[in-house]
Amino acid sequence: MKVKFGTFKGVFVPSTEAILGTVLFLIMPVLIADVGLWAMLGVIILAHTVTFATSFSMADCATNLNDIGPGGMYALSRRSLGKALGGSIGIQLYLAQAASIGFYCIGFAEPLRAIAAPLLHFIPLFTETDPASILMQKQIIASSFFMVFFTIVMFGADFTLKIQTLILFVLGASVLAIIISPFFNITYEGEPLYSSGLNFTGERALTLSLFFFTFAQYFPAVTGIDAGIGMSGDLKDPRKSLVKGTFWAIGITFTVYILAAVIFSAMDRSLLIERYDGNTAIAVLLTDIINYKDAFPSGVLGIMLILGILFATGSSALSVFMTAPRTLQSLSINDVLPKKLNFFGNDFIKGGTEPRFAVLLSGVIGLSIIWAGNINTASMIVGILFLLVYGWVNGSAFLERISENPGFRPTSKSHWLVSLYGFLICIAAILLFDPVIGVAILLSQYFIFRMILKYKAQNKIEGVWWGIIFSLSVRWMKMLQNVVQGSKNWRPVLTAIAGPGENSTPEKVAFIASFIEGHKGLVHLNVLGKPEKFETYGIPTEFIEYNDINETVSALLTTSHPTVLKTNTVLMNYMKKLDSVKMISKLIKRSKNILLLKNTSKLRKINTIDIWWRGEMNGNLMVLLAYIIKEYSKVKEAEIGVRVIRMVEGSEQLEENREEMETLLKNGRIDGEVVILENEKGDFHETLKKYSGSSDLIMMGLPGQFEETDSKKIFSLSEYFFDKQISKYEDLPTILFVKSAQQIELTEQ
Repeated sequence: MKVKFGTFKGVFVPSTEAILGTVLFLIMPVLIADVGLWAMLGVIILAHTVTFATSFSMADCATNLNDIGPGGMYALSRRSLGKALGGSIGIQLYLAQAASIGFYCIGFAEPLRAIAAPLLHFIPLFTETDPASILMQKQIIASSFFMVFFTIVMFGADFTLKIQTLILFVLGASVLAIIISPFFNITYEGEPLYSSGLNFTGERALTLSLFFFTFAQYFPAVTGIDAGIGMSGDLKDPRKSLVKGTFWAIGITFTVYILAAVIFSAMDRSLLIERYDGNTAIAVLLTDIINYKDAFPSGVLGIMLILGILFATGSSALSVFMTAPRTLQSLSINDVLPKKLNFFGNDFIKGGTEPRFAVLLSGVIGLSIIWAGNINTASMIVGILFLLVYGWVNGSAFLERISENPGFRPTSKSHWLVSLYGFLICIAAILLFDPVIGVAILLSQYFIFRMILKYKAQNKIEGVWWGIIFSLSVRWMKMLQNVVQGSKNWRPVLTAIAGPGENSTPEKVAFIASFIEGHKGLVHLNVLGKPEKFETYGIPTEFIEYNDINETVSALLTTSHPTVLKTNTVLMNYMKKLDSVKMISKLIKRSKNILLLKNTSKLRKINTIDIWWRGEMNGNLMVLLAYIIKEYSKVKEAEIGVRVIRMVEGSEQLEENREEMETLLKNGRIDGEVVILENEKGDFHETLKKYSGSSDLIMMGLPGQFEETDSKKIFSLSEYFFDKQISKYEDLPTILFVKSAQQIELTEQ
C-alpha cells in the first residue's frame, strides 16, 4: 500500500527547504551590500507577493477539488484550463523541475569544492586553479552527490522525506547561526564584520534597472513552493495539507528572509563585494568570511553555516528529484504524452507505486545540466518556466472566479484581484528576466498546446473557457437591451427548420444556414423527426419529434428565446404537408424575415448565386445575404460569383437601371455582376430557367401580392395562389424565396 503523508512532512518540509537555499546564504549578502536594505526589503516583499498570490490561487483550485491527484501545479491548472493547455503547462513544469536537479547539485558543489579540493590534492585536476578546471571540479563533486540523491529517491518518497525532516533541523540551526552572528566578534582580514549601524543604501545609487536586476537575481529563492505542491498525489488530505503547508512555509521563510536582510545590512558592505563584473557584483562568499577554520566561536558558526548551505541545496535537489517524476507520472496518467511514453507513469519494480521510470529520465536531464558547462542561460530558461507555471495557476483561479461557474465552489476566501495580480506580476517578471527567451518559451508552449489539442484532445478545448465565454456573452447580450439596432447593423439571428419533404434533407438546410449565418450572426437548426444518429450538422441542432407538423412548427415559431437576441429571420425548407401560408402570415405579423428553400435536395455547392431584383425591400436583403455567403466562402477557401439580374421594359430605362444597380453594389463594397434584361417577353418561369438554370442558388422574392388599404399596403398570400406558384419551380435549381420584414440599408447615409 502506498504511504501517504501529512501537512508537515509532505508539504511544509520540502517547500521550506526549497525556499531556504543558495540565495539566502550566498547571494543575498552581496545583493544587500550592492543596493542597500531599503531596496532589498522592496525586492523581498515584491517577490514574496508572487508566491502569496500564487498560494491563494492554489488554495482556490485545491479546495474546489475532491480529488487532486499527482502532478501538483500541473494537476491544479489542468482541471481549470483543460487537457491541451494544462498539458502544455505540465510538460514545461516537468522540464523545469528536472533541470533544477542539476542546478541544485551545482549549488551544492559550490561551497563544497573549497573544502574538498585540499582533501583531494592527490588528484591532479584538483590542484589546478584555472576557471575551466574549477568548473570541472564542481561538476565532478556535483555528479558524485547527484548519484547519492538519485539513490535516495530510488528508495521512494517515504525514505526521502525522513531524511529531509532531519535536514530541516540542520537548516534551522544554520539560520539561527546567521541570526546570532552579530553577538560574536567576527573579523575578516583584520576588519570587523559588523559595522556600527545598518546600511540602508548600497554601494551603487539605486536605479529602476538596478532594482529589477536585483529582483531577477533574488527571485529564484521564492519558487520553492512547487516542491511541496508537487507532492499532491502522495498526501493523505491534499485539499487541507497543500493550503496549510504552503502558507506556513511561505510565512516562516518570508520572516527569515526579512530578519536575514536586516542582519546582512549590518555587515560591512566593503567586505562582501570582491569586485564588479559589468553590472554584476561579485561576492566574497559568506562561508569565506565566517569560516569553519576560524577560532571558536566563529568557527562553530562557520561549520553551522556551511552545513546549512550544503543541506539546503542538497534538500532542494531531493525535493525536485521527488516532484519532477510525479509530474511526469501525472502527464502519463492523463494521457497527455504520446502512447509510447506512457510507461513513465509506471514502476519497474513489480507491485511498486513509485514512478521510477520517470526518476530515471529526470536523472538523465539533471545530469545533462550539470555537464552543460555555462548554465546561466539554462538557469534563466528554468526560472522563466517556473514563472510561467505560477502565472497560469494564478490565471486559472482568476478565470474560475470571473466565470462565476456554479461548479467552482472553493472553501478558500480569496478574491479574483489577488489571482489577477499574481498572473500579471509573473508575466512582468518574465519580461524582466529576458523578454526574448520569455517570448520564445510562450511560443513553444503554444506549439505544445496545439499538438496536444490535435492529437490528444480531439481539437476540443476543455475547462473554464466555456464558462468564461458564456459569462461574457450573457453580460454583453444584456448590454444589447439598451442598444438600438439600426438596419445598417443588421445581422442574421436565424432559426432554421428542416422538416419532411423534398427527400427530407436536413443537412442541406444546415449547409445553407451555416453560409447565411457566416460567422456574422447566430443560427439554430430544428430538425423535425427522430435522430438516426447523433448529428449536429456543424451548427447547433435540436431534434424534435412531432405528431402534428403544423402545431409543432407553429410552436417553434412562437417559442421565446433565453437571450435578448430574438430571432429576426426564419429559414425553412418547403414542406407540402405544412400550411405554409398560415405560417408565413404568422411570421409577417411578427416582423420576421422569411427564407423559404425550394428544391433543397438539389443543393450541392454554392459557386454561383443569381439574385432576381424586383425592389429594394427584398432586394437589399438578398444582396446582403449574398455578401455574407460570399465572405463566408472565403473562409472555406472558395470563391462565389454573384449576379444581380433585373428585368426592365423600354430601352430608355436600360442604362439608368444598370447604373443604379452598379452604384448599389459599389457603395455596398459588394463584388458582383449586374445583368439587365430588356423587354423579356413570355412566361417569367421560362426566363428564369433560361438565365439561371445552371446557377447553384437562386434568390428571389416570395410569391404573393400587396393589397391596398386606407393607410398602407399589406402583403397577403392566397393558399391556392401560393402553392400554384411554388409548384412551377420544380425543374429549377435550389431557390431561396425571400420576404424581408424591414428595409435593409446597404450603404452609410
